[in-house]
Amino acid sequence: MIREPRTPLADLTEDQLEALYTTVEAHLNAPQLRHCLVPGCLREFDSMARMAGNPPAQPSWSGDGWRQLGNGIVEPRNGRYACPDHADLVTAHLPRRIEAPSGRWSVDCACGWVAPPQRWYGLVAPLWEEHLLTVKGDLPPAPPLTDPEHRVPLAEHTEATLAELYDRLWDAEDDGKEAREVARAAMLAYSAAAPALLGVKTSLEALRQRITLDSRDWTQDKTDAWLWAILVGANCENTDPAHVHNDIDCAGDQGLWNLGRQHDIPTDQVIRTGHLRWWVANAIKAAQQIEDAAAHREPA
Repeated sequence: MIREPRTPLADLTEDQLEALYTTVEAHLNAPQLRHCLVPGCLREFDSMARMAGNPPAQPSWSGDGWRQLGNGIVEPRNGRYACPDHADLVTAHLPRRIEAPSGRWSVDCACGWVAPPQRWYGLVAPLWEEHLLTVKGDLPPAPPLTDPEHRVPLAEHTEATLAELYDRLWDAEDDGKEAREVARAAMLAYSAAAPALLGVKTSLEALRQRITLDSRDWTQDKTDAWLWAILVGANCENTDPAHVHNDIDCAGDQGLWNLGRQHDIPTDQVIRTGHLRWWVANAIKAAQQIEDAAAHREPA
């Protein structure tokens, strides 16, 4: 490192001292530019100015609208920052690095695209960047790996390319085995959860019917009002986009808050009651979907 020659104090002038302070300040406040991770994008922002809350030295270095990728993702060569022009594109294609059962590495993109497994994890980032440029339209779509026109002829194969082909085969076999294990586990979980959920639906609907057919006013007592809000619902639950709440055709969207004010219930408990009601309604809805799917599968 080449250092500035040190001037003895006895020889230091006022101008030299001022120049020294200016140089130190320039080094301390030097911009730290971060680039957009999309290949070919030249936008950048000053991260030091952004963290300090100061305006950047140039308007084009503003950090407004930039996004940073979190941990557990593929590390692109240009870092983890996406400019405002490409923030939505990168968000829709967030890359997660995964290790295959064979010990090779791949990329699981948020859009469903998966990169061919590689022996070294550092190779998956360029593959994802290529995928990003393909989605962006800068590159034509790559041919499928099984396309006969792009297969390597036997005469051109080497030990390395043949090993790569076998690695792909073994990765596919491992993926198929893992998929079957996941499907089996999902089926076992479904077999255990579906009957229980259907039983819960029957019980909740019986409680709801019992309450709604009772002649007493369920809003007068605090505990009764709480049960009504959870099992029946104090607010209108019509999800039709064209539906407009009013006092004549529905319960509106303030019924739960009105019960809270009527019985002097704290705000956090009112919110908690709304959450409990959502879980009850969602459980009934999920069970109904299971019943509808089962009825659809039954032969006519």
